[in-house]
Amino acid sequence: MEEETGKKRLFVAVPLPDAAHRAIQKLQNEMKRFARDAKWVNTTGVHLTLKFLGYVEPERIGLICGTLQTSAEHHGPVALHVRGAGFFPNPRRPAVFWAGVESERLPLLQKDVEERMASLGFEKENRPFSPHLTLARFRDPHGLLPLTHEAEKWKDFSFHQFTADQFCLFESILRRSGAEYHVVQSFKLAGAQ
Repeated sequence: MEEETGKKRLFVAVPLPDAAHRAIQKLQNEMKRFARDAKWVNTTGVHLTLKFLGYVEPERIGLICGTLQTSAEHHGPVALHVRGAGFFPNPRRPAVFWAGVESERLPLLQKDVEERMASLGFEKENRPFSPHLTLARFRDPHGLLPLTHEAEKWKDFSFHQFTADQFCLFESILRRSGAEYHVVQSFKLAGAQ
């Protein structure tokens, strides 16, 4: 679709450090045997989404980046705790398997990004912000009872803690083999080294 329209599929997200990717990979490896038909997210592509923008005309990217830079200048580094695992919408009808993210200051950053993007004409998300890392998607919720039972062991598990000193505008390119993510621009948070 990108080639047809010339638009780029963009989103704003916090990238994860390598240690967090390794912790997520360990969880995925433990869980894969319980859901062979799941579509597991490539660990290197796991990120913490702040705002999905959708398909955007390339000529708007400069204004988006300028606006995101302003947001970054108003927020300092954010402490994040990757903790717990669960399912959307719920364990009885799982569509997504996720690892949770806890943070006091992250919702403030996300709200600021949301509002600044709304000022550029991007529709506001109508669901409350629920910080998470998507680990797998399921086409069919049937037969996933062993997975949901196994996930109970991880519901309070602490995977990794880190301080995010930046967020990025990413481009998502959809391929048959899965999505590829490329950083369009990074934005250092105020006071980050």
